[in-house]
Amino acid sequence: MTEIKVDSKEAVRINIFLRDKGLGSRRNIDDYITKKYITINGKPVTLGSKVSRGDVININNPEKDLIYALYNKPRGEITGKNSELAGCEPLGRLDKESEGLLLYTNDYRVVDALLNPKHGREKEYEVIVREKATPRVVTLLKKGIYTQEMTYAPVKSVSIYGEGHSLRIILTEGKKHEIRRMLNALNLTVMSLKRVRIMSFVIHGLKSGKVHIMTPKQIDTLLKECGIKNNL
Repeated sequence: MTEIKVDSKEAVRINIFLRDKGLGSRRNIDDYITKKYITINGKPVTLGSKVSRGDVININNPEKDLIYALYNKPRGEITGKNSELAGCEPLGRLDKESEGLLLYTNDYRVVDALLNPKHGREKEYEVIVREKATPRVVTLLKKGIYTQEMTYAPVKSVSIYGEGHSLRIILTEGKKHEIRRMLNALNLTVMSLKRVRIMSFVIHGLKSGKVHIMTPKQIDTLLKECGIKNNL
């Protein structure tokens, strides 16, 4: 049995609260509720129930093994289609034509800690463009890009090399097709895009299409960088 004391200042749906505590997706939690695995203050809950500070949640289901893995997605593959990582969430998806580092886990505490832009977690990319980038590109990216469809926050860092056709960009948010759309707004055509780093985890040494299950030391580092004090 898992017991959790609620410390939320405001009432929140139990499936959202438990998702953020790493107990599963909202769908998983709803399934536990339907099967009557969960009680609040000793009483069975229903779908849509809320919890608030002082409530005690008990979960009577076998504890799952938490999985943390790094994956080097090849270009042309759809994120999330790797069968080796079924049941885990790919954090910070890459579009089909992009490649590089993905972090997979079924620990939903890490999802918010890594993807919510308010936390400022770094993701680094190497980009090759058809046209030659100029210093003005750096200036505009650092100011933020505004299009008719979307506003993109200033990038944390950007540098140009390779005679102007290569860029290294560090982001702290992760909107859909963000780099491609920002560069398109600056009249630059992306030829290749590769994520090479997520926080302190780098792609170096991980071959394309390969999965690396994190070591205990790496997991400790991940949780520390995500601001998670301990494992559940």
